[in-house]
Amino acid sequence: MIDELNIYDSSFKKVIQIADLAAFLIKQLHPDFHALDVEDIVDSFHRDSRRVITLRNTEFSFGGHILHADSLGSANLVGLDSIPVSRFLIHYEMQLEKHPGYSMTARQNVYAHGILDTFKPVKRYEERPQLLSIWFFPRMGKVIDQPPRVIPGSAGDGILQAFFENPGEWYTEKNREYMKQLVNQPVATILGVEFGIPRRTPQICRRFCTTSFCSRTKSGTMPTWKARASI
Repeated sequence: MIDELNIYDSSFKKVIQIADLAAFLIKQLHPDFHALDVEDIVDSFHRDSRRVITLRNTEFSFGGHILHADSLGSANLVGLDSIPVSRFLIHYEMQLEKHPGYSMTARQNVYAHGILDTFKPVKRYEERPQLLSIWFFPRMGKVIDQPPRVIPGSAGDGILQAFFENPGEWYTEKNREYMKQLVNQPVATILGVEFGIPRRTPQICRRFCTTSFCSRTKSGTMPTWKARASI
């Protein structure tokens, strides 16, 4: 079982550290990144190379147990709207089990705030970074017709959910001011992204992917969250 998990974790990490893919996903999932082109987000990542972002394994303790965040990256956004450089930790997790036997919300908050705690004494940042924690939930043979979910207990709870419904109209003065207050603060925005995987794979790009990214544009477009595929 441990070997199977190691193989799975390794495969997920290899995919999610592809710079353009990671940038495109974050563009859809956080207002601070949404206005940027994918190539500009790639430039903000800490990277091993042009194509691969740097991901590290971060260890932290909770309740006497040692936990691991296997895919933790970071990005520095150049100041926008007179805001200083925004420092982000970006945490990726893939959850395969639909009913794992424990509270998923509690687990997401434990990981997010455990990661933040490990960076409190770090001196290489002028300010502590905020955390964007993204949890992916694949569902085989499902049609998903719902936006990503802001997890209760996160910094964006109560204000960010509307962003996924209509990002173009989200940027009001009130919402922009809220995001400015989070810059370089040790807070976590935790998101749950549930997505469907069709059982039939031929023509998957045309039938399943609802974005126009697919190597045809640098910036991509906001996807609909319904998987357009029959079971």
